Formats: sequence, structure tokens, C-alpha cells
Amino acid sequence: MQKVIARINTLKKLIQQDQLDGFVITNNIDQFYLLGFYFYPGEAVLLLHEGGLVCFTRQLYVEPLTQQYPFIRVIGQDKQMAAAAIKEVQDLGLHHVGFDAGKESYLSGNLFKVSGLVEAQSYVSAQRQVKDAEEIAALRDSCKIAYDTYEYIRPLLKEGMTELEVAAEMEKYMRIRGVSATSFLTIIAFGENTANAHHETSDRKLKYNEAVLMDFGCIYKGYCSDMTRSWWFGDKEPAEYTKIWNTVNKAWKAGIAAEKPGKTGQEIDAVARGIITDAGYGEYFTHRLGHGVGLEIHEEPCNDQTSQAVLQKGNVLTVEPGIYLPGKFGVRLEETTVITDEGADILTRP
Repeated sequence: MQKVIARINTLKKLIQQDQLDGFVITNNIDQFYLLGFYFYPGEAVLLLHEGGLVCFTRQLYVEPLTQQYPFIRVIGQDKQMAAAAIKEVQDLGLHHVGFDAGKESYLSGNLFKVSGLVEAQSYVSAQRQVKDAEEIAALRDSCKIAYDTYEYIRPLLKEGMTELEVAAEMEKYMRIRGVSATSFLTIIAFGENTANAHHETSDRKLKYNEAVLMDFGCIYKGYCSDMTRSWWFGDKEPAEYTKIWNTVNKAWKAGIAAEKPGKTGQEIDAVARGIITDAGYGEYFTHRLGHGVGLEIHEEPCNDQTSQAVLQKGNVLTVEPGIYLPGKFGVRLEETTVITDEGADILTRP
């Protein structure tokens, strides 16, 4: 309860700094962050104002929400929640109410604008960038489940298994350990498929002496994990594969070592990218170095070529350099890390 109140009060201060007397929240992940109550998309609209918080939601949620959060005014509204929030704004006499333009649908956003609401920043996203101790603990647990899954599955791989079969076995293992879902569609790639950075897991069968890449994660207590491992399945590893694996490994270690408060995402990306470029594979590193992780698998801040975001203690980001040789094979190594006082701590480890 105290955490919910603290997060609401922080948001209230943020909007007041921009001279807003109210703020509408329609994104269900932002709503979960604020309340710890999960709505599916489109099931609720929150209106925060100086006098308190109003929640327009499906009738079936009214009783549990009222019992759990007696300080919130809950209104049963199975349809037209955005319109109901606008009417509440008018009834309360609020004059400068914002909405998160970056997350709003076209229809609702247009309705808010024509009703006098103003486009505002993603205040809750800004709050979510710095994780507290409880969030980091949940992220660490989520990452440990992912790591244990890798340790479980690798010895089980054998010729003839399909990518889909491997993914299914991994997902079963994670679900039994209490996860609610995968963080994203599990990527299992064999052979030439490893050269596709975001390969769609298929019925391709594993052969002896070829590359393997797996990129996966899970959602545990609401928080995501993300990790990637690449290796050669067999005893005749090509010299070129060894070279790119070692290059990516070097970039991966350097990227993590470079992470610390005060550095920008662009600076971190440049460290790892420079190693790959110097090795002659710059054109084959085709994506950013990493992204934020939290309640969603892709959040801010990011480690990329243009990010001017300054890292701060409590940010959680991936470091995932890769080299992909079309038609041959690819390598990506990825950890989820948390920024500490002096550097970065790897979460995707035992």
C-alpha cells in the first residue's frame, strides 16, 4: 500500500512540475506499475488529479479494487471509459489535464485532444526507468529462471530435434517454475537460421556440426528477463565461427565493463561496436547493443548508437552484441544487467 501511494505521489509531483492539474493513464503496464493490479489492455482508465485518483474500469473489478485500495474512487464503466474520464475532468473543473501521447491510441488520443486535454510526456515511463530494490529482486529471480532453463536445455539437445520442440521444452520448464509467460516469442535457431538476428522459431531440425542460437526470457512476478547464448553443436567448429564468437565475446565483456552511472547509452554501444568494427565485422552487427528491461521487454533507457540518456543506478539494460554472416551462421551473446553505484551487475547468472 505504501509503495502504491509513494508512486502515485511521485507521479503527481511530476505532472505538477509541468503545470498540469490532472493526468490520464490508459496504458495497462503503467497502471500495473502504479497499482500492482493487472488490467488487460482497454480495461481501465485512471485519472489522477490533486484531489486523488479515479479509476474507470469494468464492473467486475469494482469490489476487489475498492477493498484493496480504499483511497481510490472506483467507477464501474464497462464501455466508453475514455469518455467517462473526460466527463469527470469537466465535472471536477480541471483545466490543464495531460495524457501520454506516446502511448495513446489514435482514436482515444484524438478524443482527448478535441475535449481539451493536452499531449504530455511519458511520466510513468520515466518513473519505471529506475528500479527499486524490490523490482531488482524480482528481475534477478526472473533472470535466474531463464539461466537455469539454459543450463537445463543445453545438455538435452540432440540431432533431429526441431527448433519448436526445443522452445516448447524450455517454456514448459519455465512455466513449472512459476512464470506467467515468456518475455517474448522464444527464438531458437539452428544452422543458417542463426544468421537471422530475429529468426522465427521453426520446424528446422538440428544437425550435427552446426551453429545454435537461443534468445529467450520469462515474466516472473510481472518482470521480464532476456538472455542469448550461441555455440557450436559438434566437434568440427569452423575457424570463422570461432573468430566471430571470440569477437562477440570480447565486445560483450567490454560493453558490460563500460556500463556505469554517468555514461550515455551511445557511449556504451560505441565501446562494443568498436571492437566488432575493428575486427572487420562492423557491417554484420545490425542492431543496437541493448535495451531497457522491466515490466516490458523493451523499455528505456537503451544502449544504442543515438541514445543520449545518461545511465543511473537502478537502470536495467541488456548488453547483446552480435555478428551475423548471411547464409552461414551468426553469434549473439546477451546478459541482462543492472546499473550499480560503480558499474553493472549481471542478473542473468546463477
